[in-house]
Amino acid sequence: MTLEIIPRLRALGMNEYEANVYSTLVGLQKATARDIHEVSGVPRGRIYEILNDLARRGFIGVEEGSPTSYYVLDIDQVFDRLRADYIHSLEETREALKSLSIKPRLPPVSFFILRSGWAIENHIASLFRRVKKSMVLLCYSKEFLQKHYGLIKPLERKIDLYVVVRRKEEYAGINLPIYEARGTVIELLDARQGMSEIGPDSVVQDECSILVDGQDFFTIVVAGSERYAVIGSDMPIIGYLQKTVVERLEDV
Repeated sequence: MTLEIIPRLRALGMNEYEANVYSTLVGLQKATARDIHEVSGVPRGRIYEILNDLARRGFIGVEEGSPTSYYVLDIDQVFDRLRADYIHSLEETREALKSLSIKPRLPPVSFFILRSGWAIENHIASLFRRVKKSMVLLCYSKEFLQKHYGLIKPLERKIDLYVVVRRKEEYAGINLPIYEARGTVIELLDARQGMSEIGPDSVVQDECSILVDGQDFFTIVVAGSERYAVIGSDMPIIGYLQKTVVERLEDV
């Protein structure tokens, strides 16, 4: 038995004694209560209670006899069932939370910041899934388009998609509707692309800004070693900005 497994079993809802008894039996495969008591060090007065509880919860099996023996059930089957039960419980909890009605309802937050890499990527995927009509990507990084190409490319057949860059030749080889900025859009890209110092060894630079259906705004910023995203929604300026950018691109 290794000490590292005890905290992991406790994370599954076992207490200290249960984790010790179960891991001991896994090592022995089949044993009597006395054997398990002697190897695990769990008090003899608690052994039967713990073994019966583990059997009831489907972790171990019982072989009646004199003396009674206990054996480990197939670990893969046990943990597949635990995972299925956990996911089912999670889904039920999510639906229950979504059904709650809290009054008075608070107005939606129209502006916030994400600092987690996972949260940023999750929000990007969410934007690409729910866009209905049009999207403008003001792109300052070729790497961003390469990384998310698999999510962006299918949108070309469904919506009006504009990928706006400062110099189109720098994005050669990326098969997307790429537009070179014109007029005031060039000024917008230049202003956002310029780096400003925030410390002796830190700079701030945009990675990509996304405008969705005239309602959502999403920009990724790199500040030194930190990457975060600024999100805005349901603000009139977003629709105006997206419409203006598209008009400048189409105005030859």
